[in-house]
Amino acid sequence: MGTLQLSFHGPFLYRFTKSGVEIYAPKCSGHTAGLFTAKNEIPLTGRHRLGHSRCYRITGPVFTPPNPLPAPRFHDPDNTILDASRSAKPAFHKSHFCLIVPLPQLVIPMIPNDVEIIDNGSNPPGAPTGKLQRRATALRFYYNADLSKNLMLTLDNSGASAWMADFDAPSLGHDFADVEVRYASRNAETEEHKDALECFDQIAGLAGVDWWLCYDDPTKPHGTEAFVKAGNDCRAAILTIR
Repeated sequence: MGTLQLSFHGPFLYRFTKSGVEIYAPKCSGHTAGLFTAKNEIPLTGRHRLGHSRCYRITGPVFTPPNPLPAPRFHDPDNTILDASRSAKPAFHKSHFCLIVPLPQLVIPMIPNDVEIIDNGSNPPGAPTGKLQRRATALRFYYNADLSKNLMLTLDNSGASAWMADFDAPSLGHDFADVEVRYASRNAETEEHKDALECFDQIAGLAGVDWWLCYDDPTKPHGTEAFVKAGNDCRAAILTIR
């Protein structure tokens, strides 16, 4: 038995159900998405409207879930994963596309970023306080897996395989493999977190919460410094519904 690591980089809304995880991509300007393994890659394209019906599924005999299927374990000791469950009024139809994956055994946060979440829907509406907190901008899922078997990508509930991947791990004597999903801007850099601010607004809109990001830092009274990124993703805080 091996382990498959599935990582998600970029602005996403994650909805955890009893049978799987629905991952919704907002309509972020200039962003493109793809699924990557060590041996291959494939683009993930969306729709201008009703993107929730542009539904990809990651599946295949590589996954060997326990039976009965337990709830995933979240390893987040610093409480960096932002959960919108209590306030969410989802509008999934506003998404760019949807990706459904099996329920993982373990979830961990990645690439935390210092930011303040402002709740504009509270009474009275929230206002920046300058108290920044570490918030996850990506997630990683771990699965029990048979790495001698294939991973499949299907589209729009057809059940037909749109793409298939295998892994070299067993032939190399290893029991671990990884897959990545990235949804990133084509721009090489951005100033004052503009990309993250805009993408989080889109994620919050999908979740149906009136929240926004604020990077005001009292230790930098002249404002936010130019924020240069490596072109991977905007580092907007992700949201979950559990």
